[in-house]
Amino acid sequence: MADPAYFPPPHSARIGMPDVEQLEAQTKALRSVDYQFGGGVCRDAVVVRIYWAQQLLSAEATDQVRRRLLSAVADLHNLAGWTSFDCGQVGAAYHHFDRALEFARHDEELTTNIVYRRGRVHLHHGAPGDALAYFQRSALSPLAASIMHANEAWAYARQSRAAEAVRALGKAQDAFERADHDHAPDWVRFHDETDLTAMIGTVHAELGDTRVAIPALQRAIAEFGPTMARSWTFCLISLASCHFLDGDIDAGLIVGNQAVTAAEGLRSERVWDRIRPMEHLAAARGVELVARRPCHE
Repeated sequence: MADPAYFPPPHSARIGMPDVEQLEAQTKALRSVDYQFGGGVCRDAVVVRIYWAQQLLSAEATDQVRRRLLSAVADLHNLAGWTSFDCGQVGAAYHHFDRALEFARHDEELTTNIVYRRGRVHLHHGAPGDALAYFQRSALSPLAASIMHANEAWAYARQSRAAEAVRALGKAQDAFERADHDHAPDWVRFHDETDLTAMIGTVHAELGDTRVAIPALQRAIAEFGPTMARSWTFCLISLASCHFLDGDIDAGLIVGNQAVTAAEGLRSERVWDRIRPMEHLAAARGVELVARRPCHE
């Protein structure tokens, strides 16, 4: 298989739609790598590709090609921001999201996705109120709205606002049912039925409602395939945490150790950030999970 980071130089000073399609295909390939192995595996390749994109932007093109190119470059920065976030490089993540927003000014749907991802940085780093300001942006398509409402629910749950969290989850489910899943752009395709189920489990786990969280997380774990290994690992972490909250130490240890093993196969700082609270819950129950972080070259 060809190296997804490889880009031949433009053949001429004028580009056409095939050049843009190549950029889109390469971004899609590296997004798949991110889902399966973590941002640390592909971030450098994504950033290198930005230099290729700059060459395309400097070439002549029709208005139609230029418009689609701007969206493609915006999504490339979108992915660069997301993989930087996954690597723990918050400053770089904000830089690339800001650049993505500049290039996506004509593309409302892509702009919504970039805003969602920026909100996730705030949520992950303990600022759910700031995250809400991003997640409450209106969305044109039902699928984008479902993503926003699901993450709005998570931010409310982080603030212990249970009624609002459950209400937002209901909106996410309603929007998901109305969505056109067959024609969704690549940057929102991750939000399928399994991802929505995982979000339901995650939000209820955050609220301490293990009765709802555990079956939802178990269902998501059973349905996530290997191509979504990071999301699968996040669900394992949440499920183990629920077991520890319930005092089910044996189940917590089994799932928790499975989560640690899965994390060792990923290059994702976010995963290890999420493991630490799970370890604290285990310690509160008098047990220890030994996270053996691999040393990557």
